Amino acid sequence: MSVIGRLIATTLLAAGLVPAANAQGFGASFGSNGSVGIIDMPNAVMQPDGQTSWSFIGNGTMGGATFNFQLLPWIEASTRSVSLADWTAPGDGFGDTALDLKFQLLSEGNMRPAVALGFRDFMSNGPTTSEYLVASKSFGSNLRVTGGLGWGRLGTFNSIGQVLGPRPAMDNGVGFEHLFTGDAAFFAGVEWQTPMKNLTFKAEYSSDDYAGELAFGDFERNSPFNFGLEYRLGNNISMGAYYNYGSDFGFRVTLTGNPNVPITPQDIGTGPAPINARPADASRDTAWAANPAVQSAMVKALADALANDGIQVKEGRIDGSVLELYIANTKYSRSPMAVGRLARILAGSAPASVEVFRITLMAGALPTTTMEIHRSDLEAQVDRPDAGMRSFETTQFSDASFNIAGDTVWTPDVYPRFSWSLNPRMPVNLFSAGGVGQIDFLIVGNANYQISRGFGLNLAVSQRLGGNIGEGAGPSTSPIPHVRSDAALYNNSGPVVTRLTADYLFKVNPAVYGRVSAGYLERMFGGISGELLWKPTNQSWGTGVELSYAKQRAFDSMFGFQGYETVTGFASVYWNTGFQGLEAQLDVGRYLAGDWGATFSLSRQFTNGWEVAGFFTLTDVSFADFGTGNFSKGVSLTIPFAWTLPFESRSSITVDLAGYGNDGGARLNVANRLYPVIRGNSVIDLNESWGAFWQ
Repeated sequence: MSVIGRLIATTLLAAGLVPAANAQGFGASFGSNGSVGIIDMPNAVMQPDGQTSWSFIGNGTMGGATFNFQLLPWIEASTRSVSLADWTAPGDGFGDTALDLKFQLLSEGNMRPAVALGFRDFMSNGPTTSEYLVASKSFGSNLRVTGGLGWGRLGTFNSIGQVLGPRPAMDNGVGFEHLFTGDAAFFAGVEWQTPMKNLTFKAEYSSDDYAGELAFGDFERNSPFNFGLEYRLGNNISMGAYYNYGSDFGFRVTLTGNPNVPITPQDIGTGPAPINARPADASRDTAWAANPAVQSAMVKALADALANDGIQVKEGRIDGSVLELYIANTKYSRSPMAVGRLARILAGSAPASVEVFRITLMAGALPTTTMEIHRSDLEAQVDRPDAGMRSFETTQFSDASFNIAGDTVWTPDVYPRFSWSLNPRMPVNLFSAGGVGQIDFLIVGNANYQISRGFGLNLAVSQRLGGNIGEGAGPSTSPIPHVRSDAALYNNSGPVVTRLTADYLFKVNPAVYGRVSAGYLERMFGGISGELLWKPTNQSWGTGVELSYAKQRAFDSMFGFQGYETVTGFASVYWNTGFQGLEAQLDVGRYLAGDWGATFSLSRQFTNGWEVAGFFTLTDVSFADFGTGNFSKGVSLTIPFAWTLPFESRSSITVDLAGYGNDGGARLNVANRLYPVIRGNSVIDLNESWGAFWQ
């Protein structure tokens, strides 16, 4: 293994073994680039686990936006998209989109500083790429001092020499050969929490000589010292003002929030039903179950009662000793809470002879996980200190069949059924030829006509309320098929039909799910798409295949087509790590433009419904042909309404932070891919939030 490889491996190992927590001093603050740091220089401080922030930044050298996420207590990740002014010639800017990573190797102690290793513009060797090793130490509760050693851009002023040889020239590729090579230089800084509440003063000595900016334009660097002030408005807004390099002023505005800290106090609402153990002399006679009409009447009465509590019964069956229900949870953000409350109701209402409750969670039309709960276990565990752990241990989990077996199954007489919804959506363009940090505000209406449980017709119409995505984008000059680069031509001012499909969802067997969709699959393409997914509920991983025929839709005509058509397909692997809500996904196959490659995705989902997800795609399209951004990448943030409201809700809003208009690495935007539909109902997911079972 190379020196660089050993250094990276050692870094990751150390980061994984050493948890991070600030032992002293005040909390994290943000630098001028939107990541945690001093001003232009980084520090070794971490935010609270799960913290997210969205910063808007601007100064004489750059402007743009940064999305920052505390991925784990010891890993900070940032997606930074900026325009570098006058980079190649006066008036000729450069759009740079980067992934920044910082690993805390040591947390701060009474005597030791916090130590971190970081990478700016990780995997690339561009104009902002750098690596650093940094230490930060607090003195008392108001003062923090930082010192570090930087490479790449952070090693360009007052260098101490080259430790690991010369640095390769900047390029547009992806690689790691440049790491920790070239000149290295020291940097330092101080942060002081002033007597004025929420006001922090910062000063730093910068190791960045800004050679690229000095080559063109009116930029001046008169000093290596930068100064700044940061002011916090409550817990969710931070503002920074800076005087940099003795010649320029800058600003930053940051919005921040934490999934584990709701904006509003959470109302626990109405308590669950009590569980009263069956009397020892209660009749266990099952004669009542001999009449199918009685069975159906019991399940129907139960379904009517449960509907008032946000639990819809899709199928049900009861006999002398077993009660089976397929349910859709429409109210509770955590599924175990819905299951626990349902089990309490069943224990208080079912005939004494019924000992086993089989409760199956539905994900749309698809049954996912069946939980077998014994009534006697509930009666024995209720109000015990270890009830949460015991109830999970005594519950049996299995893959659900598509239907309940038997002849006396009750189903609600609701098909065909019509439903609709109206939701906001905010796509954000992090990078494109037309601009950086563009945003649209959309209202999206969805309608569903469900002919049977597995077969339905779906319509989605979006209306743009405002925004500027695509503005300034000229005609596409992409040398590969224009599957996305003509996106601006689809941005009609009026309502747009983004989806009109017939969809059939089914199960081949209890662990294999299936989907067939046909029609106008998304705004730019129509066609037919089929998918199979193998994902046992007791298994942490699964695999899937997808194959689609797609034809490009017309720009102006709502229902017309153009001449371009293609076949696209993927083989996928999904892995729920079971650690801190992290899930990984790898898709390998053929994309819309005919290019071949792979997409890697990583997401972290919190038990309250928050999710932060990121992806990057590499294909056989050259970086020169791909265009802005070099390769496809993006981030999405899902925030549940329950985080902002004082009551239970399963609704949420998703903000997409991604590129706009690149043809390489483009996939169909199919609305109901199987894994996103069923995820959250596996045994691992249920275990993570099982503490809500008794709430």
